[in-house]
Amino acid sequence: MSVPDETQPPLPNERRKASRRSDDLLLEVAFDSKSITGRAEQVSTEGVFFFAHEPVRVTLKLLQDGHEQSYPGRLVRVERLSEHTTGFAVEFERPS
Repeated sequence: MSVPDETQPPLPNERRKASRRSDDLLLEVAFDSKSITGRAEQVSTEGVFFFAHEPVRVTLKLLQDGHEQSYPGRLVRVERLSEHTTGFAVEFERPS
């Protein structure tokens, strides 16, 4: 009977619906909304956490191999990774 390796944490359940690929593409994001209306949930002297009930629409411009393509999307997550680095997750909008 084998003993599980306890030095390796279990892998989290994969929630992604589509496969990913790693690319080193130049990217530009234009925020389509000039303002966001929401409701403050938590306020302190350091900042505020709020909810918005409208999507934050963006347009992504990707440059690959000298070709530029634009894609509409919506911002779905922002994560501060360090003092100087922020990660953004954008969901592409599907044509109706």
